[in-house]
Amino acid sequence: MDCKPVRASLLAGAVLFVLVAVNSAGAQQAGNPVTSGDQLPVPGKPVPADHFQLSEHNVEWMLKQEPQAQMEFLLSSAINHDHGSTDWIEKLVEGWRGKLKPTQKWQDLQDTALYSNDLRVRAAAIEINLAVYNLSKTDETADRLIRSGETPGNRPFVGWELGMLANRGVQLERIHQLLVTYIHEPDEKTRFWAVEGLAHLGTDDTIKDFLDVLRSDASMDVRERAGCSLAKSGMLTREQRMKAVPGLIDLADDNSLNAVTRTWVFQALREISNQPLPNDSKAWRSWYEKFGASRTQEFRQGEKWSVLGNS
Repeated sequence: MDCKPVRASLLAGAVLFVLVAVNSAGAQQAGNPVTSGDQLPVPGKPVPADHFQLSEHNVEWMLKQEPQAQMEFLLSSAINHDHGSTDWIEKLVEGWRGKLKPTQKWQDLQDTALYSNDLRVRAAAIEINLAVYNLSKTDETADRLIRSGETPGNRPFVGWELGMLANRGVQLERIHQLLVTYIHEPDEKTRFWAVEGLAHLGTDDTIKDFLDVLRSDASMDVRERAGCSLAKSGMLTREQRMKAVPGLIDLADDNSLNAVTRTWVFQALREISNQPLPNDSKAWRSWYEKFGASRTQEFRQGEKWSVLGNS
């Protein structure tokens, strides 16, 4: 299952049309502290280069820049886990509206940020996306996008952006229900981006939606995105993802499932649980009955934002 970031730039044409209308050491032995960066082995646990804090100098420089440069610098810093970056994004994002452009640099940063292993970075990327497209977090914006979605060709972009609005608290239930209708549309592209939009929501209710798509969608590409949304992409926490495990085990037992999808199911189980079990539904069911609750509790006690990701 290839859960690399999906490039939202694929929606570029729809974006323009709709908006007119409206992320133990191999060579290093475990336990030995690193005291020098000289010939530092590449494999191993992370070794801090600094204290992960935005420097005063960087903040002073950033505040003198144009909004586009501020946004790109802070999103890059957030991806780098520099403390203070998401705070500054929160402070400045509303003032950026109407002053940002969907540049290739921003698109590349967004693709990375939406797969960060910190959910706060993903949330910051969502806030910035809405600012780039000047979509205010209001019911009126949701209404305009929903009306735009009445034109079938607009639905991929509409589904993607509505999911972001809903994540920020705008008409969550209404948008969820609309995206559920989108995942049953005949157009594959609409279903694909509806799954991506649902992934932004970050609610327990979406788990069933993803399981249904993974089981029965006619497109393997759409199924794959549903599996990724359960396993690592989107806004679900690790604790929430554990709620998908029983349904995934049931899927693994479904004889109607094709071999590729069943492989994705087991990959998702390993990603979610961090448990290296084989492709054996009985082994997974036994493990979950014995250790599922304790693993969920482990994730609950950990950092809420600690999810699997690529950055």
